[in-house]
Parts: sequence; structure tokens; C-alpha cells
Amino acid sequence: MDTLCDSVRRETIHYFENHNSEKTSTVDQLVAHIETRVPNINHEELSLLLQHNHLPKLQSRGWLEFDHRSNTIRYHGHESAQQWLEEMLEVFDE
Repeated sequence: MDTLCDSVRRETIHYFENHNSEKTSTVDQLVAHIETRVPNINHEELSLLLQHNHLPKLQSRGWLEFDHRSNTIRYHGHESAQQWLEEMLEVFDE
């Protein structure tokens, strides 16, 4: 639950589960998507939050791999990701 309770992490997972069939992305591509869905976070702040907080947390939990040198993300997901997203969206009403 801690993984999905944050809106930026939820949107990161939502992006890969619903908008990115290749399951790879750059940080900039992910930021561009999240900016449209999470108001009140500017591009630079979001990029920093992703790189130094959210992506490492998701990586440590096995959801994805993040390469700092190339700023690329390879998403692995979780077998229950879609179900959890739906449940969390109901809770947070996003």
C-alpha cells in the first residue's frame, strides 16, 4: 500500500500499465505524462522527485529498473498492479 499511496508513484505505475506498451521510458517522457495528471508540480521539481525519491523506491521494491546514467526506466510491474491501481483510485478518488 505504501507504494501506491503517493500520487506520483501511482501515476508512474498507471503510465506503464496503461499508456506505455513497450515498458520503457525516459524520465522526461514520464514527467511529461505525470504533469498532465498531477497538478501543482512543476517540471523540474517532478523530475527531481522522480529521480531521487520515487523511482529508487519503486526500484527497491522490484517494480522497475532505473538507470541514472541514461535516465531510462524499464518497468517490470506486478501481477496485481491493475487491480491495486483501481482500488487505490477509488480510495483517493482520482
